[in-house]
Amino acid sequence: MIARSDEMMSENLYSPHTLPKIALFGGSFDPLHNGHLGIMHAVLGELGIEHLIILPTFCSPFKSRSLLSPQARLSLCELTAAHLAECYPKARIEVCDFEIARAKPTYSIESVRYLQARLRQECAAGRGVDSHYSSQRLGFVLGWDNFESFHLWRDFTSLARALHLFVFDRGGHSEGEFRTLLEGFGIASLRARFIPFAHAISSTRIRERLSRGDFSEIPPFLLPTLKKFLQKPCYNGAQNLS
Repeated sequence: MIARSDEMMSENLYSPHTLPKIALFGGSFDPLHNGHLGIMHAVLGELGIEHLIILPTFCSPFKSRSLLSPQARLSLCELTAAHLAECYPKARIEVCDFEIARAKPTYSIESVRYLQARLRQECAAGRGVDSHYSSQRLGFVLGWDNFESFHLWRDFTSLARALHLFVFDRGGHSEGEFRTLLEGFGIASLRARFIPFAHAISSTRIRERLSRGDFSEIPPFLLPTLKKFLQKPCYNGAQNLS
């Protein structure tokens, strides 16, 4: 699943001892497919994450049309979390509805601050959060395209101090390119790990086919779930595209 490199990154960026135990994976998940699921398996199974937070967005500023309603995508994430919980019984896997409940576009810094505050409260109350959470970074899963524009994100310097980025790349970039880009940001506090990821599933292609009623490329694990959603009032084919 993860393509491995023989070249090791510097200790402060690569060493497993510096990796967080809690990670956030946000996205529109429109629809959530086996590419997303593969990343979640990698995060839980190969990066050693003990607590995965799946965060569906309310809407994406980069998409003019959506396939599934926010509530349908939230439910799809919850079903996937239940599936992952069976695969990783020792891990805590949850779906956070923070952005969908706000019902408006939300910046990453807003979601991160919300989760930091909530996790600190849970830590203080002894509710299943690592007692050292307050001194840890939060893992943050993203793709190469978002990583290369990280320096343009709102309050990116605060994000750099709070996060450890897991950069999943399916575009064939090299670790050398990753290091060059990372150093070019000039953000001393930024921590990130490059993860080549071989997966060809495209959300855009799936949305296009579904909007035409073509189910041939829906991933096997999600096919029954998506068919069930397509029959619900929250999704009425092309009439419900927004």
